[in-house]
Order: sequence, then C-alpha cells, then structure tokens
Amino acid sequence: MSNLKLYQGEYTITSPFGPRDLGNGDKRPHKGIDCVGKTNKNILAPTNGKIVSSQIIVNKSNPTWEWGNYVKMDDLDDYYLFFCHLNKRLVSAGQTVNKGDLIGVQGWTGYCEPPDSRGSHLHFEVRRKSDGISIDPIQYLKILEEWEAKYLQTLVDKTKSRFDFNDTTIELFKTHPYPYALFDKLANKK
Repeated sequence: MSNLKLYQGEYTITSPFGPRDLGNGDKRPHKGIDCVGKTNKNILAPTNGKIVSSQIIVNKSNPTWEWGNYVKMDDLDDYYLFFCHLNKRLVSAGQTVNKGDLIGVQGWTGYCEPPDSRGSHLHFEVRRKSDGISIDPIQYLKILEEWEAKYLQTLVDKTKSRFDFNDTTIELFKTHPYPYALFDKLANKK
C-alpha cells in the first residue's frame, strides 16, 4: 500500500547514490540519486514537512550553484530533503507541505545545463540535520515506508477498537486514495 514516491507518475533512477565517474574528469561521490520522470515531470513531497528555502543559485562562487533551481525541505524529523535542477519551483520558503503535494517540475538547471549531456532530471538528496552528512535516499525512503506502516497500523488498531469495525471494513478503508488521512480522522475524531 506504499505510495512513497517522488513523481506524480512513473520514474527511473538514472544515477544511484555513491561512487560515480561522469566521464568528464568529475569523479566526486554522488550524494543523492538522479531520477527522470517517464510519464510525468511533476515532483512530489515524499512526506510532510516545511520548506526551508526555494531558490535558484547562479553565482558559481556559491557551493550550491550546482543545484541550480532547488528546494530544501525539513521533514520535521531528522532530515533535510533537497530537490535540485528544477525547471520550476512550486513552493515557497516557510510553506508547510503534506505528503504528495507538488514541490516543483523536473528541469535542467545548475550543473546539468547544456552542453552537459545528462539532460533534464531531478537530483534528490537527503542530509541528516545533526551533522549534514548525506545518506542514500533509497534508505531514507525505506525508513519512511517502515515508519508509515507502523503508524498506519497504530491508526488502524485505534479505529478498529473505537468503532468495532470488522476486518472486511478495515481492508476496504485501506483502498482509499489517502488511507493515512482517513484512519487518522477516524482514530482521532472528537
């Protein structure tokens, strides 16, 4: 039932986290993942959070110029999420976002501009707040998925107990497009 995704549609990871060689002499480790939307270029928030910054950096003396048009999001837990190389930013600093909200549109800004051959993509990076170290975004998405499964089960148990719903009803509710929101409302309804 997981819908932890970065795009509205299907996407593929074109460059994983870790060591890489761009073929142009740049052999720095890749601190995120690069993704390309197959059916849609719209980027989604994979979890709830707050936008820390939404900007474009063009001054090459700024270390983050390589990200071009980017959004930095606080996941309201232990991590900052970075959505980079965007064509368009659809959120503003200070804005609260929910899982599934539009963040921006995949683009080709920063250190992926022509004549760079990597083309339009999303660089998604996750950094720990405590020390600024980048972690593998795939691991982060797995952490989110595990947390959401546990959280959902807590809400399901509370809802089932509160309303004495049978298993068939619970399974039907799980097919709702936003099951977390539905169970949260049912479990915590005053």
